[in-house]
Amino acid sequence: MEIQQPKPDPNAPYQKMYTTLFKAVTAALRMMEDGEFMNARTLLVRAQQATEKLYIEGNE
Repeated sequence: MEIQQPKPDPNAPYQKMYTTLFKAVTAALRMMEDGEFMNARTLLVRAQQATEKLYIEGNE
């Protein structure tokens, strides 16, 4: 699977997007260490959705 590299959008809230994903990845790693793989997956999916929403709303 190839990951697309979109062109940077100067209106996107990159700091909020980064913070959202970074915190989720950190929490998910801790969950995985405790064997909570499905909870970690759910957290990552929700963070992805929240980040997508931030990106879309930042471009309106």
